[in-house]
Amino acid sequence: MLSRTMSGVAMCALSLHLIASILQNTPDSYNLDLRKFVGGWTLPGWRFFAPNPGVHNVHLLVRTGSGDQSDSSMTDWRDVTPQVGHAWTNVLLNPKSRGPKALFDAMQQLSVMGANYSALEWIFGSLPYELVVDASRGLLPPGNDEAFQFLLLNYFPSGEAGKRMLPVLVSKWHAISPTAAVGASNE
Repeated sequence: MLSRTMSGVAMCALSLHLIASILQNTPDSYNLDLRKFVGGWTLPGWRFFAPNPGVHNVHLLVRTGSGDQSDSSMTDWRDVTPQVGHAWTNVLLNPKSRGPKALFDAMQQLSVMGANYSALEWIFGSLPYELVVDASRGLLPPGNDEAFQFLLLNYFPSGEAGKRMLPVLVSKWHAISPTAAVGASNE
């Protein structure tokens, strides 16, 4: 009897929490101020993709060379954006998503900085920039080059033909070995 009562109380509390969460996340014009009804119980404020839904993908491209802009031996740009596998079990547990999510967030932050006309010196000294540099270094294909450069590219799948790709930021040249220095023409 007691276990059935406890199950009923738990189901009732869960149902009320679900209903309150749904009501709390309706558009503001219909939103009820539920704080006075929940007695201090925290309601999640999920907004999912609103008010700014994602409309583009961010890609990370790299090229390698000697680090000298006048050197014609630099490679073509290669897309090294980490691919995240999707499985039905990812709903429950997805520990492999943390690294790519951190990289995506850093690239997104660099996109925001660029869109807000931040000074390049400030961008190049920022933590998101350093994270993308280190991630790019780890994603480089094997080779004998001394330096690399990365490019952030926004891709708009639903954009007009010819207007789907937008370069966001081209990095300085960085040494492939984190302890080595790149030549004087680093701009």
